[in-house]
Amino acid sequence: MSTQTLSSVASNVVGQYTQVGKLIVGTYRASAQRLVSGANTRYADFLNSSTLPLMDEAVKASLIDVQQQIAGLVEGGITTGTDRADQVIDFVAGGVNGGIQRIAATAERVATAFDTNAITAVGSLTMPAAQVSLALANRAVEGTKRLSERVIGADAPVAATTKRAVKKAVRRVKARG
Repeated sequence: MSTQTLSSVASNVVGQYTQVGKLIVGTYRASAQRLVSGANTRYADFLNSSTLPLMDEAVKASLIDVQQQIAGLVEGGITTGTDRADQVIDFVAGGVNGGIQRIAATAERVATAFDTNAITAVGSLTMPAAQVSLALANRAVEGTKRLSERVIGADAPVAATTKRAVKKAVRRVKARG
């Protein structure tokens, strides 16, 4: 196992939060597209199942076609917006990681120039806080993945804490009754 430095931990934290951002954007994209698709389907079902005056099959088909074109424009906007959000996330993460690397290189040059271990000592003192920050970032990714899977509709495993909370609530309800 390699020795972690403060800059490598900081870069990992940035990477984890980048992943959180991308998961949120992907979840938004998928759920918004599902919403548009569902609205499109319900509109077509409504027109096909109802008998409205002055509406023959040609008019219904024309209305459904217009609705599909509008839905296509909305989905295109969703895709374009989320693609740009992904680009912004990558840009910001790249900038932050570049800054972390520049600061680490500068600290190394200063330590070498002054022949001191003070910067290394400060880095080792702050490592526990950095590790906690990384652990929080890892938990954020795990939670966002579960939430994303749930919103998108995939079967997400229920967290053990959620199961305990449900059991506790059931016991309370039974005790009252």
